[in-house]
Amino acid sequence: MSPAASKFLDLARWIATLLVALHHTHNVFVNHADIMTAPHAWPAYVWWFVTAFPIGHAGLVMFFVISGFLVGGLLVEKVRAGQPFLRSYFIDRAIRINVVLYPALVLTLLMDSIGARIFPGPDLLEIVRQGDGATATTFVANLFNLQGIWFSPFGSNGPLWSLGVEFWYYMIAPLLLLPLSAAYAKGWRIAAFALGLTLFVVMTASGSYFLFGFWLWALGALVRIAPRPVMRSRWLALALWIGAVCVLRLIVRLPAADAFPHKYIVDFITSLMFANLLLTLQFDPVGFRWARPEFHKKFADFTYSIYAMHLPVAVWMAGFAALAYGVGWRRELATPLHYAWTIGSVAVMVLAGFLLSRVTEQKTGALRQWARRVLPGGAPGKMGAKRI
Repeated sequence: MSPAASKFLDLARWIATLLVALHHTHNVFVNHADIMTAPHAWPAYVWWFVTAFPIGHAGLVMFFVISGFLVGGLLVEKVRAGQPFLRSYFIDRAIRINVVLYPALVLTLLMDSIGARIFPGPDLLEIVRQGDGATATTFVANLFNLQGIWFSPFGSNGPLWSLGVEFWYYMIAPLLLLPLSAAYAKGWRIAAFALGLTLFVVMTASGSYFLFGFWLWALGALVRIAPRPVMRSRWLALALWIGAVCVLRLIVRLPAADAFPHKYIVDFITSLMFANLLLTLQFDPVGFRWARPEFHKKFADFTYSIYAMHLPVAVWMAGFAALAYGVGWRRELATPLHYAWTIGSVAVMVLAGFLLSRVTEQKTGALRQWARRVLPGGAPGKMGAKRI
């Protein structure tokens, strides 16, 4: 990966996280029902534009491409290298997802349970108890990363759906690619491919976002290994991506933006433009100057923790607002106070994510080393590897 692409990805990760968090928090606090029928100051229209579903969802779609670029592309490189890699790969990927997911599930359970008792108003209970999302079965299914595929995300933590989808991309992709690796015996390669294909069919049969998201993830992986860029100008690539997001934001609105086929068309176009930007930066010796500061990486290092807990935090902030102003306050037409609560809630999410990351994401390397020591299969002659 080029330095230009690496620096830009640090910036893109934290911006995408904040776009998603801001969209969800806006939905909790800001009522823009009169945005088209009454005059507003220009900041209100800017806010309405930036916090809408197409922009927030574009931030989420960026994660699929970024994940494919970082993980899928590296996976292809490992397959090409001709050395055994499955054990370390599965350890790295499982710990990366679950080191944050498991604490997030426990915290969601605690926060939802306590919040449902101390905060007033049935509307908060509706957020916390979405469908079958608060059952013991759903909790266990989330432990196995089946949320967003065959089960609902647990409790108020709806955004966890994308982590379940991403986890199974991690698990299935190396199995499908193993026949291309010279490091493993033929029988193991055939068996791995059969298992991967079976899992792929089972996950696709759920009718979820899994299948479409897989192609976005694969697009990111292809960018990582592409031999040349489509265009050389990073500024043109950036303009095409931002332009596509803005134009689609204006012409595709809810409910169409969240329905088939509009959603998939929008996601494909924005993903393609973002992937093109990454591809351009892969071959750019300079990159964007504003992407170079080190604080981008510092923010990026705990964006996963922010994402994993931002909606339960928003629910609690809504609970505190209900205590302060009454149960129906957050559904009133937006005032400066509603915007202030939204911005303040996002700030609390960032702080909470940072604190959570200190005991989760920051421990990823140590946990991976521990797992490599204690799990079987680490000795020479790894399972399935060719004997020379």
